[in-house]
Amino acid sequence: MRKFHLTEAVGLLVTSANQPGRDLQMPGEPHYKPKDLRPYLGYDQRVGWQIIVEWAWLRALAHHKIIPPQYTVMLTSELLAVLLAEITTTKVTALERQDGVGHDIIALLMLMRELLPNQLHPFLHWGLTSYDTISCAYALAARQTFKCVFEPKCQEVDELWRQRIGETAEKLQIGRTHLQHGLPITIGAWLTPLHRRFINTVKKAGEAVKEIHGKFSGAQGTNNALKVLAQGVPLEKTALAYLDLPEAEPATQLPLPEGMARFYSEITFISAALAGLGEDVRHLQSSDIEEIGSEGSTSSTMSHKTSNPIAAENQAGMHKSVRCEYYKVLETMNSDLQRDLRYSNVMRGYPAVMVFTYQQLLTVMRVFKSFRVNEQRCQENFWRNGKLVVAELLHLTLQIAGYPDARKFVNDKIVPLARGTGSTLDVAMDTYLGSSEDVRLLRMWTETSPKIKHILAHPEEYLGDSVSIAQAETTWALDPMRKHVL
Repeated sequence: MRKFHLTEAVGLLVTSANQPGRDLQMPGEPHYKPKDLRPYLGYDQRVGWQIIVEWAWLRALAHHKIIPPQYTVMLTSELLAVLLAEITTTKVTALERQDGVGHDIIALLMLMRELLPNQLHPFLHWGLTSYDTISCAYALAARQTFKCVFEPKCQEVDELWRQRIGETAEKLQIGRTHLQHGLPITIGAWLTPLHRRFINTVKKAGEAVKEIHGKFSGAQGTNNALKVLAQGVPLEKTALAYLDLPEAEPATQLPLPEGMARFYSEITFISAALAGLGEDVRHLQSSDIEEIGSEGSTSSTMSHKTSNPIAAENQAGMHKSVRCEYYKVLETMNSDLQRDLRYSNVMRGYPAVMVFTYQQLLTVMRVFKSFRVNEQRCQENFWRNGKLVVAELLHLTLQIAGYPDARKFVNDKIVPLARGTGSTLDVAMDTYLGSSEDVRLLRMWTETSPKIKHILAHPEEYLGDSVSIAQAETTWALDPMRKHVL
């Protein structure tokens, strides 16, 4: 008997999306339906994951010879392809709503039996409950969608992001805290922490997706029927191995919910990192700053406008949708006793977290492909306060030399003097001491090293580790992704 191959099964499901008339609308706002995700998360594909789960169970029954060997030869890839091509969620829902059916998995099994050889009918769904099929399908869809589509797209974003960091590692920018001018940095140094947040959360999502459990243990999670009918046969272990899902933990009718919630929380964190970049870009693209340019639009009424930062805004705002969708996951982690049906409708929408975040990934690629630095504006913005931003270095130098309350002195005396005269801080110190009788301060200033005085005169060189931090980040890549050939 030919073994079950998950990659082949997923490939058949993806191919089935090309069938005419398929409804590939995904959870979430219909305006956002990334085409790469449709074969995995489209509406009519949802039942395909359930078919794969039922197929893996049949394979497990065959492997352990509960299905007689003369019937196992009927479990062919061609038959699975027919099931995936012919049965859609739309058809299952239509049958479910007919009088006398009223159950989605019963409707699915009825449609499968129409296509399966009669000899296999007694073994379909044997020993299972509906949420064995549904829970495994949810886990399988999340895991395979992440591995086959989401994770590789993250690598593309990572490569583009690091490229932009490398290109801008030495480009001067004024840093900002509280939206006020802070210390000198570089564009690459600005992009670096955001990038690190992104790749850290992608890696964590890759770990979390491995914790999403399925189960094949019946209505209470206690294997009541299989304990009697297949005692000692590791059917659950075999079927989960076929589906590349972790071995089941103790369960009710549902798997323990934390694995799924943890995975979607990491996707939400990816979204937050992308939103952080979008928020920064839209600020830096504003008319008042104009240090960064990215994909923009004109106004429908203000003809002079050419740079509404639509891509960055979309990237930032989409995080609100992701957070709202993830709230549904948190709200459905408990059920009454072993199972109730309050939240089954909500669980169908979990993948919207991935859909919206994937849309952000597409948008950030648009941002970075159109990304440009206005170096002239960076210089202009820097030099608005550039002569003053090294006040930190001056007050720390005086502080270590023993000058009392050096920060207040520099803030109250030297900075206003430099601002009023338009001079650098070293010149302001010379000017102040020219009319001061503070002998101790004069001695401290005389003993200040030429290197520090040079930086006070050339604040654009007060970059700390900005350049090296950015350059190092260009090598801090996501691990090489596995190739998924379907």
